[in-house]
Amino acid sequence: MKIINSLLLVFAVTFTSPGFAKQQPIKADGYDVLFDVFLRPLGFVEIIAGTAAFVVLSPLTAIASIPAPQENAFVDLADTFIVKPYKYTFVRPVGDYNYKEGLEK
Repeated sequence: MKIINSLLLVFAVTFTSPGFAKQQPIKADGYDVLFDVFLRPLGFVEIIAGTAAFVVLSPLTAIASIPAPQENAFVDLADTFIVKPYKYTFVRPVGDYNYKEGLEK
């Protein structure tokens, strides 16, 4: 039984093709483009709301950045409320709703 299991393991490892983690490009069809017509203006509204939230939360961020570990509190806040919605609205390709390239630091 050990020999059969060993042979099965050898064949399974030898003759299997490697898996690739490359993501297939997303092709936008008409429905995705039509959905983007409504999604892009909502992203613009999100940028406006994020800017307002950034202005409102800036004093609290200033207080929170007094201790040493919070060095980049303003940068993180601006990145979350302004930069990421901007990139999702204006940099993201049409029809690509899983866009993560421009959103990473």
